[in-house]
Amino acid sequence: MRRTPKSEYYNFQETVANSIELEQKIQELIVILERAVLSKDQVKIYQNQISEAFQKSLSTSNNIEPFQSLSEENNLSREELLDGLEKLLISTKIDSNASKKYLRQHTFQKFILCLIAILLIGTGFAMIIMPAPPSFELFTVFYFNPNDGVTIMDLVSLLIILSGVFLFVLNFNKK
Repeated sequence: MRRTPKSEYYNFQETVANSIELEQKIQELIVILERAVLSKDQVKIYQNQISEAFQKSLSTSNNIEPFQSLSEENNLSREELLDGLEKLLISTKIDSNASKKYLRQHTFQKFILCLIAILLIGTGFAMIIMPAPPSFELFTVFYFNPNDGVTIMDLVSLLIILSGVFLFVLNFNKK
């Protein structure tokens, strides 16, 4: 069993130190703003910049990306994956609300993709079943009898059906 240095286990202290440093910087900013004489336009600009910075720090998609990149690395052993997961859990701000939001978004994307696939399959079958005007059926590839056969329109419909089936299967395929 590989032993990791104690410094890797104590990243928590580094996180606490970063939060204390952040608190000091915010206090310095408050003191500077109390001393400064600003116009309304300048105040609005600074407020927007500060609120954007806070919104960026709250972004959940950035919190989940390191976990996804860790799971995509196939050449790591279980112990290395566990160490990486431990480091990520200590260093990132992720909670059950962020994970629920990510799962809801992921489920919604799967639902929409499934809906599009079913729509493509239905459209393809409708194109085959419903009669098309003779001007729309351009060329017959294979004749069953003198009056009926497989047309280019039928082949295009089959391509649409197959693309819908492909999307449907791809949607439920695990990565």
